[in-house]
Amino acid sequence: MKYPEITAQQVILRIAVVIAVAEFFIMFGLEAYPYPFSHMTEAVLDVILLVLISSPVIYFWIINPFKRERDEAISELADMAYSDPLTGLPNRRVFLKSMEKTLAECTRHHIHAALILIDLDEFKNVNDTYGHDAGDAVLIEVGQRLQKGMRKEDIVSRVGGDEFIILIKQLNDDSDKAAKEAMAFAEKIKLSLAAPIKYTHKRIQLDSSLGINLLGSETYKIEAEIRKADVAMYHAKRMGKGHVVMYEASMVGRETNRNQ
Repeated sequence: MKYPEITAQQVILRIAVVIAVAEFFIMFGLEAYPYPFSHMTEAVLDVILLVLISSPVIYFWIINPFKRERDEAISELADMAYSDPLTGLPNRRVFLKSMEKTLAECTRHHIHAALILIDLDEFKNVNDTYGHDAGDAVLIEVGQRLQKGMRKEDIVSRVGGDEFIILIKQLNDDSDKAAKEAMAFAEKIKLSLAAPIKYTHKRIQLDSSLGINLLGSETYKIEAEIRKADVAMYHAKRMGKGHVVMYEASMVGRETNRNQ
């Protein structure tokens, strides 16, 4: 957390200066007043005027900077707890919470949802060729494009490195139609990510591999369903750059370790 660079001694000194200056003008004013006060009245007026004059100055000059920095620090911590620090997207914790709620809705209303896991093809080459700042710029731009391409009820998260995951909610209650909706959405996302990304005077272009896992009204284990999307995405990468694959149960057992 960042606070104003002021020591305790400086705080005390500032308060003392404010009180001394205020007291000087109060005493000067009371002395200049044409009608004399009793000692008691003068003492009471001195205290009241000192509080009225010095309090706002102490607040805005000394207290408010600390309060402002504290509020900003609290807001920053809240963002760190719920969002990815690089892209600003919801983090894994928020995503899993949303997925848990969505699965319950699928079961309750007999509708479908879909997971789309996205991997940027040969993203490592961006870092190697243009540097890590360029890689970060690409990830930020990808996150923004994914957010723009989604409906308000959907959610996207960065799950690490160059991988992103999208949860598409409220798809058709018919599984075939829901699968077509998810595939159409994924193709739209793929086209969006294929557009060149401007970085300084360069144009960086990447393809992406997408794996889809359709979610229905059955009982699910969240991590297992994410793993299915990961399997589908791996098969998309095996097919070459820029492919979209829907998860099928037959894919299990044919998976090997990913090299990219």
